[in-house]
Amino acid sequence: MATITKRDEQRAERRWQARVRRSGFPAQTRSFPTKTEAEAWARDVEAEYDKGHAIDQRDAREMSLGNALRRYLAEVTPLHKGAKTEGYRIRQLLHHPICAYSLANLTRNALTEYREQRLQAVSGSTARKEMQVMALVIDHARRDWGVYLAENPVRMVRLPKENAARERRLRPGEEAVLLTECRAARAPYLEHAVIVAIETAMRQSEMLALTWDRIDLEKRVVRLAATKNGEPRPVPLTRRAVAALAAMKLVRVYEWTKHNTDGPFRWVGATVIRHAFMRARDKAGMPDLRFHDLRHEATSRLFEKGLNTMEVASITGHKTLSMLRRYSHLSMDHLLSKLD
Repeated sequence: MATITKRDEQRAERRWQARVRRSGFPAQTRSFPTKTEAEAWARDVEAEYDKGHAIDQRDAREMSLGNALRRYLAEVTPLHKGAKTEGYRIRQLLHHPICAYSLANLTRNALTEYREQRLQAVSGSTARKEMQVMALVIDHARRDWGVYLAENPVRMVRLPKENAARERRLRPGEEAVLLTECRAARAPYLEHAVIVAIETAMRQSEMLALTWDRIDLEKRVVRLAATKNGEPRPVPLTRRAVAALAAMKLVRVYEWTKHNTDGPFRWVGATVIRHAFMRARDKAGMPDLRFHDLRHEATSRLFEKGLNTMEVASITGHKTLSMLRRYSHLSMDHLLSKLD
């Protein structure tokens, strides 16, 4: 049964203590500013006991979404392969008022309102990824931190739709113009990086992580150890890719950086290469082109060379056909040539 006690407590919010005891269940205690609130809480707990199960929701009521995100950022995110991206996304989330909600009070209505507000400011894909991070954090809190919630509220809300797949490919003549501007750039690695991206379909992160001990220029293969999906994979090298990687051995990197130089692009940061590429593509008159579009271009070219789906997937590292389709767009000229 419940016991309500007035405490000699200076803090008003802890003046009334409710304690619920019942055989076969753990005792539960909580403090409140008023007797009415203490009695209401005790009735709720006893109602749960009457159903045959006891639920201590104290942690869910006391842990805000913001605190859960901060703890996850400190304890879990550093263990993930995409820690930098996930950390950035969590820090963005922490600026939003929704983080003030406790996990127990994070309702579907609050999440729906958050979704609609974010869609006014960011793309559907960005809002979707933010909500997916929320869901992961709450799942972790329920599973590993012992926070009781009957359900993950984010899993009960419709997520925003992904953006439509980009269809940007290099148009006739654009590659030559782009490479000319890359060659003229102050970055000595840029032309070679663009060529390797077009010839291999590697992700930028995979290229930047390459080490010389995993590159066999004679056998024309790169053996990737760390990939986005966590599985190693070999990537065949065209003769053009081999020439670009070999040229990187001649780049006098020590004039540019003091960082580790055990790979062709290890000394280049992702932000640095992105900005260098943006300057070159703008000078080339292609402001809508992104470095990641080169992966689309490479994947589509593999299909146009006659490789089947399994062969292309083994090179690009795509796990599902749906993802592979998002990254491949065959040119109309190629399709027409097959219809002639």
